[in-house]
Parts: sequence; structure tokens; C-alpha cells
Amino acid sequence: MTETQYLLGWTVYLAGAIGGLLSLWFIIRKWHPKLKRAVMMTFAALFFLPGTIYPEQDFLRPAFLVSLFDGLSLGVDAMWRSGQAVAITACIAAIVGLLLPVSKARAKVSDSKKKSQKGKRTDSSQRQRKEPTY
Repeated sequence: MTETQYLLGWTVYLAGAIGGLLSLWFIIRKWHPKLKRAVMMTFAALFFLPGTIYPEQDFLRPAFLVSLFDGLSLGVDAMWRSGQAVAITACIAAIVGLLLPVSKARAKVSDSKKKSQKGKRTDSSQRQRKEPTY
């Protein structure tokens, strides 16, 4: 494998992973912010973490796919050997995503908008509707 093929392979893979992350964001954008953040961080940890197939190799590959391939072809022991870092990183990402606080700035802005809309409603409800005359 030449260096150009290696870089082209990573480029295609990263473009696909970014597309998958963007698609996931569109699917879960209505979820609770803490749950959404945990899912997005876990997805990013799974698909963007590089790993090696053999310790003596210099080339990096997507660690999740390497562990999945090893699990399907060589068994659970080989999957755990290559997927140990992926599992630990995904768990840490999910825990951090759940523990980080959700910003209160959006709630304050929406509260002020609701108050201003309530004020407008009371003014418009007090006005009487005038029928057009011909």
C-alpha cells in the first residue's frame, strides 16, 4: 500500500464518518440535550479513534472496524484485544456526555421570548375586531 492510497483511504473513511455523524445529528436533534450529547460523543469515539492491527505496524486503521473484523473472523479474544481501547474510550465519552451540564442560556432566551409574546397577546386580545364596511 502506497502512502497516497493510505491517505486516500483515510480521506474517504473520514468523509463517510462525518456524513454519518451529521445524519445522526439530524435524527436525534429533538432528544434531550444530555442524551443527545452522550450519543454523539460515543459515535465520535467509536468511528474517529484510530488503532493498529499489529503493534509493529506504522499504519493506523479505524479501531472500531478493526475490532469488528477481528471479532467476526478470529473470535472474541481477538476482538477484545483490538477493541479494548475503543470500548474504554466509548464508555468514557458516554459518561462525560451525560455528566456535563446543559447550558442555561438557551432557556433564558426562550423565557424572555415567551414573556414578550404573552405581553403581545394580552394587548391584541383586548382590542376588538372591526368588521369592514362597504
